[in-house]
Amino acid sequence: MVWSQTYPGHKVMVPAARAFVRAMLNGVPRTDDAELVAAELVANSLRHTPSGQAGGSFEVSVSVRRGWARIAVSDEGAGDWRPCADRPADDEEYGRGLLIIEAYADKVGHDVGGRGQTMWAEFTWPDEDASWWGP
Repeated sequence: MVWSQTYPGHKVMVPAARAFVRAMLNGVPRTDDAELVAAELVANSLRHTPSGQAGGSFEVSVSVRRGWARIAVSDEGAGDWRPCADRPADDEEYGRGLLIIEAYADKVGHDVGGRGQTMWAEFTWPDEDASWWGP
C-alpha cells in the first residue's frame, strides 16, 4: 500500500507531514522512528532545495507491507545531494539531520528524476511483531 500527500513548502508543514506518517503507520512497530525520520527528511528538503522557497512544495509518500515501510520525501531539488563528510561541531545548531536519519532507518537512499529528487528511508521489523496490516 502506498499513500502520498503534497504540501506547500513552508516550515509549518513539518508537523503535518509527521502526523500524516504517524496516521498511515498507526500500529506499526517502527512508527516513532519513521515519524522522526520523516520530519528530518522534510526539514532538509525545505532548508536545502527550492521546495522551501516561495511557491515550492514537497511530497511525502508512505509505503508499507508486512514487516517493511518506506518513507520518501520528493522535492524540487536538482539532485546534487551528497552526504556530509564531516560531523558537525557540538555547538552547531544544524547539521545532524542525516546522522539521525541514518541512525534510525535500516536503509537510506536518494533518487533523482526529471522533476526533482527523492530521499527515502526504509524500516523493517519481524513479521510476528506486526499488529497492523492494511486498513
